[in-house]
Amino acid sequence: MVLLPTERTILAVALALVAVCLFLAWDKGVTVALDGYRFSFGFAVVMTGLGQFYRRVRKAERIALTAHGLALFILFSVVASLFNLLLLPRDSAPIDATLVWIDSWFGYSWPDACAWISQYPLLPDALRQVYNLTLAQILFVFLFLGMANDRRQLHTAMLATVFAALATIFCWALFPSSGASAYWTLDPEIDRVVRPVVNSAYGAELNRLLVDGIKDISAIQVTGLIGFPSFHTVMALMSLIAIWPYPFARFALILGNTALLPAILIHGGHNLMDVFGGTVITIACWRLGLLAFEAQQRQPLSRVDEAPATEG
Repeated sequence: MVLLPTERTILAVALALVAVCLFLAWDKGVTVALDGYRFSFGFAVVMTGLGQFYRRVRKAERIALTAHGLALFILFSVVASLFNLLLLPRDSAPIDATLVWIDSWFGYSWPDACAWISQYPLLPDALRQVYNLTLAQILFVFLFLGMANDRRQLHTAMLATVFAALATIFCWALFPSSGASAYWTLDPEIDRVVRPVVNSAYGAELNRLLVDGIKDISAIQVTGLIGFPSFHTVMALMSLIAIWPYPFARFALILGNTALLPAILIHGGHNLMDVFGGTVITIACWRLGLLAFEAQQRQPLSRVDEAPATEG
């Protein structure tokens, strides 16, 4: 298989996480049914095969970069989410009360924000759509950079996203949090109007999982465990930084991400500090991803690594 240095690195990280997941599942007696992940794994396999074909046979590196980028991102995302679930339960007490207290210094609270936005019934629906498109946004950016044959921006973004995901899980593992929706209970009428994606009932379930853990991953419906730092913030900002050299695409993402901030707070059930933490991790991990990419470029290239460079 012909893989570039960044692709090999991310594949190695994903495979290492697979080994860790197998051990954790065995050690904790957790049932891991992969039926719900079948499409994701199938997509990754198909995209990898496509990428290899266009790299080795057709010598079309734009398509090869794009296919491998999408495949590895999906593969890593699935494995990282399983790893996150298998870290349950957590022995440490959640830090949500502390985060809510810090938020109060800035005059922010999730219930107050939901109460205000409930006065404009169309706004919560619009923000819900924006929130649900966060993953699609970063996939679009990877697709755009791959087809632009911008290996530097694409591979830096991929490495930075992997580093940020691991850093986010590490922070949560040490200092568990489920978000503002797990701390507050909304007024029923406000909850009916706003209909947060991550509502108080979901937050209560996350608090239960922190204590009780899980025995069958296929039996739960969890869209995310981590309150602080916000990984939706990471994906949004990582997309924007990666696309920044392209003015038109940059402008489109700035407009979208302007709406995404309130969407993360309202529909993600997040504290303001969750967004701040996600911002700090994004900036640090982008720099780390850039350093890692540049270090890889300084290594002597094998003939395998040189082959894609011949494609125009």
